[in-house]
Amino acid sequence: MSVQGPQRRLLGSLNSTPPATPPLRPPTNQTGPQFLEVSVPDGLFLGLGLVSVLENVLVVAAIAKNRSLHSPMYYFICCLAVSDLLVSVSNVLEMAVVQQLDDAIDVLVCGAMVSSLCFLGAIAVDR
Repeated sequence: MSVQGPQRRLLGSLNSTPPATPPLRPPTNQTGPQFLEVSVPDGLFLGLGLVSVLENVLVVAAIAKNRSLHSPMYYFICCLAVSDLLVSVSNVLEMAVVQQLDDAIDVLVCGAMVSSLCFLGAIAVDR
């Protein structure tokens, strides 16, 4: 039984090996997908960092000075404020002074953020 016409072409294309697929990368004249770029001034980050430093220093000072706030819950809040203070200080240092030590500052920020999350968890368990 012989196959004729369109059926022959169909069977012939099913039996043939597929052509090699080109690698998945953009052509050399394209740079890839285009993204919307938002520019945020460095002064904004510096200002927010300084405000955060001031707020956390006030929290630590209030808990240290006021004897009625010397309970475990407030100690956890004080530790949370110290962790946030480390994050704020490292961000202010990174924006204002030390851009050469970017990796060291990033490690400090990540460590302080993990510490902050742990103290938030401790506060939640205490409550």
